[in-house]
Amino acid sequence: MIQDKTQKGLTKTFFNYSIPCIIAMFLTSFVTIVDGMFIGNKLGGRGLAAVNLTLPVLYLLLGITIMIGLGGMTLATHSLGAKDIVRARQRFAFTFVLNAVIILGMAVLLRGLLDNVVYILNAKEELQSYVKDYLGTMSFFYLFMMMNIIFSMFIRGEGKPQLSLFFGIAGNIINIMLDYLFIIKLDYGMKGAALATGIAVMIPFFLGCIYFLSGRSAYRFVQFSFDRTDFTSIVFNGSSEFIGQISICITTYLFNFVILRRIGIGGVAAFTIIGYVFFIQYMIITGIAQGVNTLVSYSFGARDRETTIRLLAIGMKAVVVVGTITFIVLMGCTEGVVRLFAGDRSEIIKIASGGMRIHILAFLLNGYNFIASAYFTSIGDAKTSAAISILRSLVLISLFIMVLPIVLGDIGIWLTVPLAEAVTFILSYARISKSRAQLRLT
Repeated sequence: MIQDKTQKGLTKTFFNYSIPCIIAMFLTSFVTIVDGMFIGNKLGGRGLAAVNLTLPVLYLLLGITIMIGLGGMTLATHSLGAKDIVRARQRFAFTFVLNAVIILGMAVLLRGLLDNVVYILNAKEELQSYVKDYLGTMSFFYLFMMMNIIFSMFIRGEGKPQLSLFFGIAGNIINIMLDYLFIIKLDYGMKGAALATGIAVMIPFFLGCIYFLSGRSAYRFVQFSFDRTDFTSIVFNGSSEFIGQISICITTYLFNFVILRRIGIGGVAAFTIIGYVFFIQYMIITGIAQGVNTLVSYSFGARDRETTIRLLAIGMKAVVVVGTITFIVLMGCTEGVVRLFAGDRSEIIKIASGGMRIHILAFLLNGYNFIASAYFTSIGDAKTSAAISILRSLVLISLFIMVLPIVLGDIGIWLTVPLAEAVTFILSYARISKSRAQLRLT
């Protein structure tokens, strides 16, 4: 997996893994972004607000999938690094089945309790039908969406990131065409947006199934027995990512709650647009983190401490550069980006443009914090990883979103995330410095 351990060789290996991961994660976000553009321009602020109200459900499912996927992939990759192919395949099969059973069960539960879920999400009056149409249709497709993430992790984990990229491109092309057909031409509204996404995510799912059944993968759908130790390790090692996603679920709910009461539907629509921009940057740094996770897990499993440290440094530099460039670009074309989603709706443009210029300050630090959490997962230090995730994505944001708007007014809403990332950076930097020192001594 890592052949050339010179600085140039490691950098090349890192980008060989990370760039396909970045593009794949960007394409994953692009499905949602395209939906947002079509919905915003066709259905307006209510459509955008409705999508944002459903995000806690998506983040809950993502939390479970990423926890199981990263936890299982880390164990399987450790086995590959130790040349234990049989064990790696068993861990792959166990991860696949575990996630499929849980996500399918939750999708069935969501469908059966749809009215209750819509109510809990604060989708009332004019937003209720929008949310119900979207969430009700998506409930049939969440399983395929989540299993794609599992497939993608393991394909990249065995050293074939370009293949995962190809699967993602195929799904995205279908999604764009179906969005235009169902939303614009056939005027299916929110059901059309969900249907387009759902059909699109089925494409890479079936391609992934064919690949793992073909015998061309290092992994196989083999027989396995339930291993309590592996199950505990999967949950433990992936706990920080789970906490991160569940934290987003909770804080998105809190943001929607506060914004609906302070600003109204237009404010939630604006927050949705800002969320789309954040989602793109988040998927890019997630792609970098997955590249770091794969390579660091392998080198750490092989007891190559020096390579582990150098890969971490490369990953940190990459996310800082991405965050800085993204911040500069968005500061220069904020209103233009907002108009892609809001069209000529002046109220939404005004709210979203002002909020985005403050909100994107978080880009300068969130990549560092995210990589720090992923790194500690890769080396098996789940406690530190979880502490960073909890602090940045739950504790501080929950505190700030409830307090800052009261103290500072509406500007406090947009300052919440940047301040949370700034405080977390202090902890992340201290723990990374300590970990590097410990690795050099072993």
